[in-house]
Amino acid sequence: MTAAKSWVDEALAIVAGRTGVRCLRDVPMSGRTYLGIGGPAPVLLVPEDAASLAPVLAGFSDAGVPFAYLGAGSNLLVADAGPSFVVIAASGLAAAPRVEGDTVEVGAGYSVPRLVTWLTKAGLAGLEFAEGIPASVGGAVRMNAGWHEGEFGGRVAALATVSRRGGLEAIPAGPGLFAYRSSPGVGDRFVAAATLRLEPDDPARIAERVRGYRDHRVRTQPTGARNAGCIFKNPPGDHAGRLIDSCGLKGRSVGAAVVSEEHANFILNRGGATCRDVAALIDVVRDAVFRTTGVTLEPEVIRWT
Repeated sequence: MTAAKSWVDEALAIVAGRTGVRCLRDVPMSGRTYLGIGGPAPVLLVPEDAASLAPVLAGFSDAGVPFAYLGAGSNLLVADAGPSFVVIAASGLAAAPRVEGDTVEVGAGYSVPRLVTWLTKAGLAGLEFAEGIPASVGGAVRMNAGWHEGEFGGRVAALATVSRRGGLEAIPAGPGLFAYRSSPGVGDRFVAAATLRLEPDDPARIAERVRGYRDHRVRTQPTGARNAGCIFKNPPGDHAGRLIDSCGLKGRSVGAAVVSEEHANFILNRGGATCRDVAALIDVVRDAVFRTTGVTLEPEVIRWT
């Protein structure tokens, strides 16, 4: 028996007979990522709630079964051969927002753009900047997704999580929970739900701000082409897109992967691009920027192998 079959068999045995966790086999990740790239996940789990997932993670940890978490797949580059671990998708944890005073609790699988629309109608302000971020709530928490003056973590009041050992843990907001495009305080926990602190405002004024953000995105970012959002983090005091553009890299391609002509920090899949294409183009861009400017760009996109 190969090592790969060993962890797959272990995972299936642990999940067998359990309720509240749907188990799918050989799921093409190309259909679950915004880039449209990625081979099949041998095992993909879709939990319905945190309590059902907890004993599964405990079993995986005890047995040494590798696993990782999937949000909307918007900031993800998956190997052409597929991931070498169990994928645990948050899509089943998409509970609708629930208001309590000035806070809103929402499931990790809920869409961020959909949430912004819901909050606008409810007259709750604070997440307008996130209207075009193609993420789930859980993914936005884990990546501390943001744009210009706003970051998702700045609105988090508390998180409901599951540890890799199966513990159900509530994490309050506090120093060290979030950093630029990361959530060090969350660690390797699975985010099941988030409680967000917002402010009441006139829905019409909120909608006007949302339109402003949307119009700016449409003017400055590629639309209609598969991409993973920003490929690199912005270095301190500068912008990755500006650096890449200054090196004349817009339009540079490897296979069917190409640096966007509209925003240089986006790599597009113009049809049939592979993980190998995108990874090679990332290396080309990073090497060129370092040679020209002395700046080492740090990838924002996550790679699964």
